[in-house]
Amino acid sequence: METDQQEQDSRFGNAVRTRRAQLGVTLDQLAGTSGVSAAALSRVERGLLSPSLRNAIAIARGLGCDLSELVEPETAEIIRAGENLRFFDQASGIERLALARPGPDVELLSYTVPPGATSSRFAAHKPGTREIFHVFAGQLEVCTVQETVVLNAGDTATLRVDMEHWFTSTGKEPARLFLTVLGP
Repeated sequence: METDQQEQDSRFGNAVRTRRAQLGVTLDQLAGTSGVSAAALSRVERGLLSPSLRNAIAIARGLGCDLSELVEPETAEIIRAGENLRFFDQASGIERLALARPGPDVELLSYTVPPGATSSRFAAHKPGTREIFHVFAGQLEVCTVQETVVLNAGDTATLRVDMEHWFTSTGKEPARLFLTVLGP
């Protein structure tokens, strides 16, 4: 157990040191922006000190990143078939699978939309957010308050979604698509 903790402390320390080097920031400068002493930061970077959650968050903020960017495992993240979060709307018959969320502002989803079914109206995302729709079966009409795009099997469209938006399956067969949400 202690070896696992030491390994985690070492990985966190390496991530802090790497990020600090990428930014060209000294230990003293990071101490100033994070509120964690330079001596403690040095020990963290060498894997000799396990910071409290409060200090780990302060270090991440001082480096201009999310804590998750400093503690993510180095191995591949695998979600096996059947382990995805599944959402099913009884009224419309639309099924959504959450496939991956590799970062706070990136999400990959899979949708199956029965013929004639319309999604709910999605509220505007943060300014600059885009969604990439790739239809691999059926036909899909994607609408925003500014435009409507019709996509057939094999088509891909990237749309700004910092406004209300929705989609409808307009073909005779269910629309099947991948949707990637990219935050600003």
